[in-house]
Amino acid sequence: MKQTWRILVLMTLIVATMSSCKDDGDVVYMLPEKRPIVLSEEQRQMRDNNNEFAWRLFQAMQEHQGDASTVMSPIGVTYMLGMLNAGAAGATREEITATLGFGDDPAAVNEFCNKMIDGAPNVDPAATVRIANCVDVNSARGITLLKQYVNDIKKYYNAQIDALDFTKNSTLEKINSWCKKHTDGMIPSILDEINPDAAMYLLNAIYFNADWTEKFDPNDTRNSSFTRADGSVVNLPLMHRKAVALACESELCSMLRIPFGSGGYSMYVMLPAEGKTTSDLIHDMGQQALTDHLNSIDGTPHEVDILMPKFEIKSDIDLIDVLMPMGIQSAFTARADFSNMSDASLFVTEMRQVAKIEVNEDGAKASAVTVSEAGETSPGPVQYQKAEFHANRPFLYFILEETTRTIFFIGTYLGA
Repeated sequence: MKQTWRILVLMTLIVATMSSCKDDGDVVYMLPEKRPIVLSEEQRQMRDNNNEFAWRLFQAMQEHQGDASTVMSPIGVTYMLGMLNAGAAGATREEITATLGFGDDPAAVNEFCNKMIDGAPNVDPAATVRIANCVDVNSARGITLLKQYVNDIKKYYNAQIDALDFTKNSTLEKINSWCKKHTDGMIPSILDEINPDAAMYLLNAIYFNADWTEKFDPNDTRNSSFTRADGSVVNLPLMHRKAVALACESELCSMLRIPFGSGGYSMYVMLPAEGKTTSDLIHDMGQQALTDHLNSIDGTPHEVDILMPKFEIKSDIDLIDVLMPMGIQSAFTARADFSNMSDASLFVTEMRQVAKIEVNEDGAKASAVTVSEAGETSPGPVQYQKAEFHANRPFLYFILEETTRTIFFIGTYLGA
């Protein structure tokens, strides 16, 4: 009977930190400039499809999370699936690219991921964005990567490749040190122990650090009523400020853009319309509706009275339960085909993401870790229309890279 190898722990670490100041009585401008990532026509379509994937992934995740507040990083899942896809073949590759909406050209998938990986750190000079990838192969098991896969991972994902002995305690220390280094200490460790039968670990880390374009004044944060989805009311610290900002309203929701740094990245807060819930909004919002809202919000700025909570959310998501119904199935079974990665017969046995976000007056800090295991087999004085955006009931939020409009983080806040 053919020996079964434990392999492949794939991880995506995505860490974001965002934060910036003025007196609350002032009206400040939230209309900064941005520096673009230039996508080809094909890549713009892939961007749209990937945002559609992000919403479907988020919808599927919500079904498993129940009534809890949530956060996840869909771009982290995209990069992980991109690295898997680079080593996949046959039906496994077809399922991954179809679910991502990226077509059947593996080179195009790699080039899109590479464009985002190389471009994201340069979008905004006021934001720090770092992306790192690593493949650690179990030398004690004699696992080797195919030359073409090594070339692709280095070329498109800028991956560091190491051969480590998974039976040694030093390997655990090296992997956790890598996590700590590339998340600026935000994720000091990712593994409690090393599986000595694993064949390899793949890691992706994204670190984001930027101030709000204009910080909220802590002196204006007040305990106010927040109405939860079940109708109960709690007192929470709600931040307050007046700002010239981009906002829009539709039958689905009111949406507000709160930018970071020089505007290359922003948080969008979507408050469901009266009579609707966050579940309604998640169900009804897709790529076309998102595009319509983003186009609408790019219109006339408003002078907005902003009220929104400080919050902290942590989610733990089983991605196999989420991705299999979306169409990626063989990758998680003995039918998996990763023959472009290694001569060993590999399949993913575990994939999950832990994500966390903190929002306060300075900005937002967010991180996400995805773990998988597999086994072988400034304007002048203008009068603006005034508006209120009081997020004192459940809402949806997402963090967007503005020049490509790619979703980096997405979640809900329900008041707990």
